[in-house]
Order: sequence, then C-alpha cells, then structure tokens
Amino acid sequence: MKKFSSGLLIFIGAMLAASEAVISSPIIGVLTQEVYVDGLISRHFDNKTSYIAASYVKYLEGAGARVVPIWIGRNRSYYDDLMRKINGVLLPGGATWFNQSNGYADAGEHLIHLAIELNDQGVFMPVWGTCLGMELLEYKLANETEHRINCEATGMAVPMDFKEDYKKSRLFASISDDVVDTMVKENVTYHWHQYCYTEKDFERDLLNETWRVMSLNHDWNGVEFISTVEHIKYPFYGVQFHPEKPLYEFTKTSIPHTAAAVLSGQFFADFFVSEARKSNQSFSNATEQARTLIYNYKPEYTSILGSSYIQQYLFTNVEMEIPEIPEIPDEGGNNDGGSSGGYIPIIIPGGDGSATMPFLSGLLLTLVLLSIN
Repeated sequence: MKKFSSGLLIFIGAMLAASEAVISSPIIGVLTQEVYVDGLISRHFDNKTSYIAASYVKYLEGAGARVVPIWIGRNRSYYDDLMRKINGVLLPGGATWFNQSNGYADAGEHLIHLAIELNDQGVFMPVWGTCLGMELLEYKLANETEHRINCEATGMAVPMDFKEDYKKSRLFASISDDVVDTMVKENVTYHWHQYCYTEKDFERDLLNETWRVMSLNHDWNGVEFISTVEHIKYPFYGVQFHPEKPLYEFTKTSIPHTAAAVLSGQFFADFFVSEARKSNQSFSNATEQARTLIYNYKPEYTSILGSSYIQQYLFTNVEMEIPEIPEIPDEGGNNDGGSSGGYIPIIIPGGDGSATMPFLSGLLLTLVLLSIN
C-alpha cells in the first residue's frame, strides 16, 4: 500500500507538471484588419480582404506564445466561441476608420465586450492594444465617444516619460531599475500615429476614473499625449507606440534597433504573454487547435512592394475558413520529419497537446519507480 501511495503521489506530481506545460505557451488571438480596394495589397494580390502584419505574430512568439488570427466581418457567435478557447487578444495598430462596417472596429467591439463579460464571470482574459488598438480600446469603453485629438507623431523615436506613480500599475510594478533607466535615457519607443489622447481630455470626460495613465510623451510640435495606459478594473493594456517594430520591422530608418530599444520592446511582449499564461482556457482538442493556428498561412514579403511592413499575412474570404487537416496514415511515416502513423498523442484536460511529453515522461517515471520499490 505504501508503495502504491508513493507511486500515486509521483504520478499526480507529473500530471501537475504537465498542466503547467499547457499554460506555458498561451494562444493569443490577433485581430485582422481590412484591406482597401485601392491600396497596395489590392494592386498586387488578388482577392485579399484582410491582413495581419507578421511582426505582431513574431512579437508574441518571441515571448513564448502562439497566435490565432481573428477574422473581421463575422457574427457575434464566432467571436463568442473563439474567446472561450484562447488566452488573450491583441488589437494591432494599423490604418482604418472606426466607422467602417464589418471591419476592424466592429470586430474589436465584440472582442472587448466579450473580454469584459469573461472577466466579470471570473475567467481571466487580457487584452492588449497597440497604437490604433489602444485608441479602439478607449473609444469603445467610452461608449464610442471620440476623445482623440490630431497630433504629429509619425516616425518618432523617443524615451519613456513615466509619471511619478507608474510603479503602482500592474504593467510596471515589477520592472527592474536597470530597464527603467534604459527606457528613460534612450530612444526606445517608436511612434507612428496621427491621433493622440491627452490627460486633459481624460480628466474632463472622467476617463481617468477607469484608466490609469503611466507615461506621457510629446509629438513633433510639443503636444503632450498619453503613451501607456491600463484599465483599473480589467486586464486591458494600451501603448500608443509600437513595441514590435524595433524587434521585427526594418522598413524605416527612423525605427530604432539598438539593444536598448529591443530590450524595451521585449519587456512589453514578455509582460503581456505572462498575463495570457494566467488564463486556463483551451481548445476542445488538438485537431481543432491545429486548424486554427496562424501556421496554416504563409506571410508574404510585402516591403519589397513598398509596404511599411516587412511581411504580412494576407487572407481571402475563402482562406478565412478552417482548413482541413489530413488524417495521419495507419502505418509508416514520411521522410520530411513527420510523425509515424502509430503515434497517438495523449491529450490531458486543457490539452492543446503541449503537455504530451511531460505527461508521458511522468508516467514512465512513475512506472519505473513502482517497479524498483
């Protein structure tokens, strides 16, 4: 009996380790954005209706996450279903209008409101907004009241200008003094936007009661604007600059690629992915997950055509469907690194398949220890 109890405890420990492995690589949804009829993409690619800049995918992967594209133009049930399977949402920057029907803003509204519902139900769901994404977060949570002002902040690399109480925030609570020292002394944040939020507007319309402002910056004309925020109640975060560009975009000479700028960008990626790890949601099985991940699509080299993005994932309406996954053959394998037909992955609760190896290792260890006791 003692031998059995020891083995059982070891097995339970292995299961717990496997569960940790599941949430160590969260899946984050990145919202697609509409392609315009007269734009660069439409001139060079047929029937492409939406895109994701590949730098956002790399940005999240570089911090240990995986990415699922979130389609625009879908009904509420699509977003509701997906939001119950992923571990976070990133609203990317870009160039579109908030009044564009069935596009980025409409889809973003569904995602933001569903994230609120989930968090209110006790299901942790973080949302990150970069540049336009930050603006959309604040716009939708202000009942679509426009608070932005015009500003000139394109191609601008500047240091962080923290407010005195910035360490009271969740975002910067554990930031090291060395990283802060680098951020405030060097040009680490890259701005490319024509709209801004100001503290004056926040105070006038009481947005400061729901949003915490952690840093400010000034545009080319000296206009002060808000550059980082977080929601006081929900795990929602926004930055007016582009932390992904110093790491993964090389189309503008104004983008800083110094060690300091890379360190700064990585800090924000690491933070948001660490937030997503707090979510224990998952797809129902490994096949459904595989059909949904960004790996079903290939990025195009678009900067060579004049795009401001090195690479973009481009989607047609047909491609924005769940791809078919071929069944594993009954016997044999292949010569390009594929698995043999006899392998059946063991999926544990919450299982995206990432816990298979820890699970099997723990099971094997348990059997070995039981055999020698």
